Amino acid sequence: MSNPHKNLLSFKSAKKAMLCSLNHINKTEIKNLKDCEDRILAKDIFSEINVPEFDNSAVDGFGFINSNEIERELEIIGESKPGKPFLKKIKKNQAIKIYTGAYILRDITRINTVCMEEDCYSDGKKVRITKKFKTGNNIRIKGEDVKKKQRIFLSGRKIRSMDLAQLSSIGVKKIRIYKKIRVGIFSSGDELCEFPKKKSKYEIYDANKLVLVSLFKKIGCEVNDLGIIKDNYTETKKLILNKIKSLDVIITSGGISKSKTDKIGKFFESNAQIKFWRLSIKPGRPFAFGKIKNTPFIGLPGNPVAAIITFFMLVIDYIRVLSGLKEKQTIERILPCDFEMKKRKGRTEWLRGTIIKKKNLYFLTKFVSTGSGIISSISQSHGIIELDEKREYIKKGTLLKFYRYEDLLN
Repeated sequence: MSNPHKNLLSFKSAKKAMLCSLNHINKTEIKNLKDCEDRILAKDIFSEINVPEFDNSAVDGFGFINSNEIERELEIIGESKPGKPFLKKIKKNQAIKIYTGAYILRDITRINTVCMEEDCYSDGKKVRITKKFKTGNNIRIKGEDVKKKQRIFLSGRKIRSMDLAQLSSIGVKKIRIYKKIRVGIFSSGDELCEFPKKKSKYEIYDANKLVLVSLFKKIGCEVNDLGIIKDNYTETKKLILNKIKSLDVIITSGGISKSKTDKIGKFFESNAQIKFWRLSIKPGRPFAFGKIKNTPFIGLPGNPVAAIITFFMLVIDYIRVLSGLKEKQTIERILPCDFEMKKRKGRTEWLRGTIIKKKNLYFLTKFVSTGSGIISSISQSHGIIELDEKREYIKKGTLLKFYRYEDLLN
């Protein structure tokens, strides 16, 4: 029997073709730091200051000039608080009360060591040092965290919530970032009802567009909801050509097969520079990619499960690189499965699955139904189990790749 997937493009080849076709969007803007979370840097960031800017105390305690004596009594002559450093010279028989984060201006005070309150005795006027200290103990050195002129972040990095602390610490107020990719999304089909309108008896609700709009926003896109195109070639052509000039990428779900009712496929065939149209994958075989007037066009399957899965496995990385991201984001987990099944060799397949725990060991279990029309397989699972094209039979305990939905979106 001939292999029906022999002339279809493989998953790996399709992903490579998409990434190799990229012309990076170079439009940038300058934004206030508070508005830059989850945005992508368009310029390297260097620090203009040392962090900390001065030596400072790592603990609450007493600052003094260290010597080789183990036990001695020192007179307390002042204190240093954060924002209010002690600015006088001290002698070897003197000390100051010091608080965590308070500056230690060695050139002025000559203080070179701090002892914690717990390691000495004080009556408020004098402090008794009862153990030997190494010079420099409990002092954070100037520039210990960040040095002046040090490069902090490279262009192409996604700014995380945690990064805002680092950028704030060096006084960054505005940064240059890439503009969001403008994505236009529409659905196709006479049978579709625009959610949340009331549907007629034989219509079905559009289950794709709302989730796709949400997913593209989560990966940092500016999304334009283009509605539903009916199965009309003239209307299809008019909408796409009118909107494409204002978009960086255009996305459709459904309408890309070669049946008589699917007008997007007909338009795509006549007006696009086609890279590929059919893939050896399950779900998502009718996945189209090309360019229309130099604007990337991605035709997702009309089946909701297939549209969502191909978004995760093919579209996310493409959009991220197009957006300027240079860091690899995809996180996979390798776990043994608790099921067995046959699959077609030469085709990459994606199951919806969950991580379960059995006798203190973790396994992958697949959703009870593998049908690509079962939307609950997405909502009731934690992620995607990948079965690569070389596999033909999966035994219990086989190590498989697993992608959590949340990991792919981060």
